[in-house]
Amino acid sequence: MCGLYGVLSYGNEIKDIGEITEALAIESAIRGTDATGYAYNKSNHIEVYKKSKSAYMMNFNMPKGVNAVMGHTRHATQGTLNYNENNHPFKGHCGKSEFALAHNGILSNDRELRHKLHLPSTRIETDSYIAVQILESQKQLDFKSIKYMAEKVKGSYSFTILDNKNNLYIVKGDSPVSIFHFPEKKVYVYASTLSIVWKALVDTELFADLQLNKYEDIDITDGEILKIYASGQTQRGKFEFNEYASYGYDWRTGYCNSYFSKTDYIDDIKSVASYYGYQEDDIDTMLRQGFTPDEIEQILYDNDCMEV
Repeated sequence: MCGLYGVLSYGNEIKDIGEITEALAIESAIRGTDATGYAYNKSNHIEVYKKSKSAYMMNFNMPKGVNAVMGHTRHATQGTLNYNENNHPFKGHCGKSEFALAHNGILSNDRELRHKLHLPSTRIETDSYIAVQILESQKQLDFKSIKYMAEKVKGSYSFTILDNKNNLYIVKGDSPVSIFHFPEKKVYVYASTLSIVWKALVDTELFADLQLNKYEDIDITDGEILKIYASGQTQRGKFEFNEYASYGYDWRTGYCNSYFSKTDYIDDIKSVASYYGYQEDDIDTMLRQGFTPDEIEQILYDNDCMEV
């Protein structure tokens, strides 16, 4: 479980993009404190700042003129967090474009793809980095190359990709992403879950618009690519997404196996929910709102100080 977050401003209405970025990162720390990172453009070049520390200890001062930021909070699974190159976001090149990529989830076929596609070996151990290498093997960064990448990898995922033209791509697999658009402020804000976005914006300049419902909740479905242009316009593409449950991902341990799936885990949570004051419908509602099975289990645990 990791956290994705970011901001894209296409006007001059936002006073402090760093403040909003920091608020999103801090609330996203619930999804990972092993490392924190963010990327932005400076003179049409991607800059990545990341450290093996929680968002609470990071500096989020943005250079003047930055209009788009994408970030990540990491719960380390594959690749030691102490080697900073294993942390997100990752920087890459595709044709004439520089980009930064962040991933939430676990990929199961990174080594297989590196061999099959004849991609170079790398010191980066993180499974997510295979997505960068696949994109770098393509002629240009666009819907076609991103679709190609998303259909090659197997696992649990959503990706965010920021290019050096301030265009943001959100690639939705089965990992949650919640996106808000504030038309009057001319800004998009996203994070892994709805609750993170709401909590993050409470102490920012966007909260008044949030309270007055001056925002749009942007829908994105599994198997969809949303491109948010630097101008604020959007465009959508699709890819073939295979439900990760078929690969036997164990949400309890973070590993793949042949006998336990995401669906099994949800059924287990529902079977004991009544002991903690919840009904099966409550669990379904939380899933629709973007909570992962891990987060739902933690909610039950926090409310009753017991493990599911």
